[in-house]
Amino acid sequence: MEVQTCPSHARPKPPNPARKTARKSAKPASKQQATKAASSRWRARSSAAPVRPSKKAAIVALLERPNGAAIGDLIEATGWQTHSVRAALTGLRKEGKELVRDKDAAGVTHYRLAAA
Repeated sequence: MEVQTCPSHARPKPPNPARKTARKSAKPASKQQATKAASSRWRARSSAAPVRPSKKAAIVALLERPNGAAIGDLIEATGWQTHSVRAALTGLRKEGKELVRDKDAAGVTHYRLAAA
């Protein structure tokens, strides 16, 4: 009885020359060059365009108002979803800021930063 082997297993495939093209490395040559390139990009961008206020700064500004802000106000200001706004409020608490929660006559909860 003769054992037959599959022709594809009998001999190895020759290397595909199309795949052996030279590619440039995505990594920079050294860390110093990478740092220089990143810092020059940062300086060029920061001096060319004015910095827009962060969303966190917008939240803090709304919370510093005398009546504070409702979740809906914070959602409108940031474009975030409810759970993201609540997480941002938790982050402010963890930073040591004291948040006061009050309900108005309509039952809407308003958050504001306590006076320091």
